[in-house]
Amino acid sequence: MKNGWRWVIGIVVGLVIVGFLWAGRSSRQAYRIARGGIEQRVELAQDRIDAVEEMAIAAVDLALELSAELPSQQAKADLVKQDIQEISDRLNEAAELRGDEAIDRLDQSIEAFNNALNTVEDASSEAENPVVKSTLDRIYGTLLAVQEQLTQFLITGKQ
Repeated sequence: MKNGWRWVIGIVVGLVIVGFLWAGRSSRQAYRIARGGIEQRVELAQDRIDAVEEMAIAAVDLALELSAELPSQQAKADLVKQDIQEISDRLNEAAELRGDEAIDRLDQSIEAFNNALNTVEDASSEAENPVVKSTLDRIYGTLLAVQEQLTQFLITGKQ
């Protein structure tokens, strides 16, 4: 009988050890799966940041091209060009950064958009030439659309 209990205890201990090994293996698999999921989310988030930055840079470049059409004698034309160039510089800085730093830099560029929009709106209201007014209105529309898209991205990106 003493040998029987030894066999029973040995089998139970063996099954417990096998159970621990099996349970530990599934935890490692779950960890590896979770780690892969996090890496995918980070890649997707960075892809979204890159796409928003590219869109914003392209739109601001278009606004810069439109501002080149403004006559240099227009009093606010240089201010408009400077404000748009500042936005472009900030967006290019953001494009060089990754993750949260890029999002923070994009968030800071919203203030530059606000300044540029105010300058363009003032210049448009003071413009007497309909061609200049039309160009300023197109610049305003372009900048406003980019600002709204950027703001929407920042709102959804920080949640």
